[in-house]
Parts: sequence; structure tokens; C-alpha cells
Amino acid sequence: MAEWRENEAQWYEERMVHCATCGRMIAKRYLVASGADGATIFCSAECLALYHDYVLVVRGPGYRPPPHVADTYAQRMVK
Repeated sequence: MAEWRENEAQWYEERMVHCATCGRMIAKRYLVASGADGATIFCSAECLALYHDYVLVVRGPGYRPPPHVADTYAQRMVK
């Protein structure tokens, strides 16, 4: 089940909310889906669908990027 919520942070607060699928920073409205692993935040219904159709299937529910992913990215970039 998912529901839309509002970020109640004031303009001077630095409360950062990010989408679990695309990583986009969410300023005001966000979609909260509750599941077995707790509540997850999304920026749109499309990101929620992509999360269920791809991220959970390929990566699994507790996926986190490797700690040195930035180094790997820098090594693979064409100069």
C-alpha cells in the first residue's frame, strides 16, 4: 500500500528526502510504500513500479552500492 505525503520541513531546514529508485531529491510531495522491510520513499508512481519490477528482482530488498563504487566509476570512464 502506498500513500502520498508532504515534506513538512521549513524553508530553512535541511531535511533531505531521496527517492529509493532514482535517488532524486524530493522537495515537497513524496510517495511512501510500506512493505516487509519498512517504509520506502519514492518520487513518483513510476519509480515505485520500477522498484518492484526491477530493483527488488535484480538487486534484492537490502541492496546497497559497494563502498568504493566511485573509484570503479572513475577507472572505467573514457578520457
